[in-house]
Amino acid sequence: MEIHTVGPSEFLSIDGPANIKVIDGKLYVLGVEYGPGSAFTVMRGRRIIAKSLGNGKIEVVLGPEGNLERISGDDEVIDVWDRALAAIPLRNSIVVVLGAMDVGKTTVTTILVNKGVREGLKVGVIDGDPGQNDIGPPTTISSAVADNLITHLTQLRGLKSVFVKTTSIEHVWNYVLNSITKLVNDLRQNYGVDTVIINTDGWISDTTAIGFKLEIIRRVNANYVVVIKRGNEVDELINKLTGIVENPIIIPSSPNARIRDRDDRKIRREMGYSKYLMPSRDLSINLREKPIINLPLYSGLTYDRSMLRLIRRSLNLPLYYVEQWGNVAIAIGNTKEFHARSLGGVSVAVLPMNWERGLLIALEDENHYLLSLGMLRRIYYNTGKAVISIPRTFNYENAISHIRLGMIRVNDNYEEVEKVLYINRLESLLSSSRRA
Repeated sequence: MEIHTVGPSEFLSIDGPANIKVIDGKLYVLGVEYGPGSAFTVMRGRRIIAKSLGNGKIEVVLGPEGNLERISGDDEVIDVWDRALAAIPLRNSIVVVLGAMDVGKTTVTTILVNKGVREGLKVGVIDGDPGQNDIGPPTTISSAVADNLITHLTQLRGLKSVFVKTTSIEHVWNYVLNSITKLVNDLRQNYGVDTVIINTDGWISDTTAIGFKLEIIRRVNANYVVVIKRGNEVDELINKLTGIVENPIIIPSSPNARIRDRDDRKIRREMGYSKYLMPSRDLSINLREKPIINLPLYSGLTYDRSMLRLIRRSLNLPLYYVEQWGNVAIAIGNTKEFHARSLGGVSVAVLPMNWERGLLIALEDENHYLLSLGMLRRIYYNTGKAVISIPRTFNYENAISHIRLGMIRVNDNYEEVEKVLYINRLESLLSSSRRA
């Protein structure tokens, strides 16, 4: 523990884990004034900027890798952000926060949450970044309601999550759109929130990404859009906002934002998987009773031995299970890679042996909300049973309606191994079969 004195308008950069208690004076942190006797926590791996509102004294406790540094306020944006965000009337509003990676979107979202709490509002929050979700597990879009001041979104208790199968929105952006819209409607209709703040991902680099962000604004009928600008990264997005939202609020990025590289982000996701899944236990599920919703095994025509021999010869592949739905068939074979073939007007997707091992999956309820993440260990095709690793504390087995396959493969330590993009191709094939 250390005691530090601070002067008027002095800026502090605080890296967590850290606990700060104000002894004398006031600190302005994330839209909140902390006076004598009050304290706040900075989470591990996070950075916040605090501004002293006069002469004062603070008690500082730093954990491993925690740090406190006095910085120049010449380029700091606290006052600029405060003036811009203070102008947003939150009651009965939906606010969307946009920007590239590591520009301060989560910080701005936190400030807006605290603003709403200070005004006595019931604040709904949605984390729309499945790769760096702070409310729910990675691979999900999640919601929460804030009724206390916070220093980070991780301090909120998650209400509901929707599993979107992967951490990269570009592969599932339409599904993410539907998930955000669903959670906004749920917060307003079932939780009676006064305002909703939506934190988004940092994918803004191409035409599809910009279209995705614009569609979020349209779908949720956003009243206000906050865009954090660093260099020219969001110039095209800002131009496209014209006619969609009136007077978007454009603010500069923080020069002291913590920049995380690809490895940092991967490690943080893996910590998230471990947090939600460990310690684990294995659960056996009958797929005829609780099906895989995006690969409905045992609901189609299963090939018998004679049909298997025929298709083996025709495709020249060692197959041991084939099931057909209309003009689409799924085959499991002793191959190393995914294959797509056509045979007599039937599209055949050949999955490699042990294709399911290590896939992240969702156990979902009848309304398609996440009950729990899981890791698929094995499917026994002769019995129709799947073995899934789930959290040891999970006790809602009766509420499971179905399973949803994800697109992330992990090892036994919940470290990411690969993205299994052919899951999307399977879904597209099966969808086209249903349309036919």
